[in-house]
Amino acid sequence: MIARPLPTVPSNAVYSDMEEEDNQLGPERDETDSFYQLVRLLMADDPEELSRKLAEINKRSSQGTGR
Repeated sequence: MIARPLPTVPSNAVYSDMEEEDNQLGPERDETDSFYQLVRLLMADDPEELSRKLAEINKRSSQGTGR
């Protein structure tokens, strides 16, 4: 039987380095950002403006762009 070397386990230093890199990137975006982006799109001064915005959102979503 041939002995196979065990996979090396990353040391704590590797995890510390990865954590430090992540911390330098800053805080992660919150899931609520997407919600507020959508709500911001729907803010309107009158019903006609809201209708135009909804039509644009429907058009984009049907095209698959979503933006």
